[in-house]
Amino acid sequence: MKIFTSLLLVIMSTSLAYAQSIIPVSCDEIIKISICQASTLDPPVLTKEYPYVYPTAFRFKPEAAPKYKKFTDANQIATIYPDGTRVEYRPFLLSTPAGIIANDTPYPISVNNRQIHMFFKSKKEAFEAAHKVCPKIKPKAYFMYDSILETYRRTSFDIQ
Repeated sequence: MKIFTSLLLVIMSTSLAYAQSIIPVSCDEIIKISICQASTLDPPVLTKEYPYVYPTAFRFKPEAAPKYKKFTDANQIATIYPDGTRVEYRPFLLSTPAGIIANDTPYPISVNNRQIHMFFKSKKEAFEAAHKVCPKIKPKAYFMYDSILETYRRTSFDIQ
């Protein structure tokens, strides 16, 4: 019986360690939203399943920022790689008045006392998440790879 009880406690403690946190966020706490485009062929992303990911940052108002410090500490996993540069966070969900937002990529999600970073597989999903968090704020969008591709298409020509 002691072995069974001990095993049950171990299973319960490890499942709780990897449970997702739900972080409430509202439009009143956000000052700026930005959406970028990152190539998945560049480190640290490196995947071949889709060409780009869309990092989305929700920047806090200065007076709201201290509230999120407790989420930073609770979600941080002390993972440091040999070069000493990487820290990962446990998965989390954002709870907004318009619904729950979940990250749909395997890339790191982070929350700190300045902003929340999430990654999405498509522009549409990134903009939908921004709209759920705060429909009043128009996201600043930076799609460098689309601009480069469009410029290339306009300036390239076929040699016959």
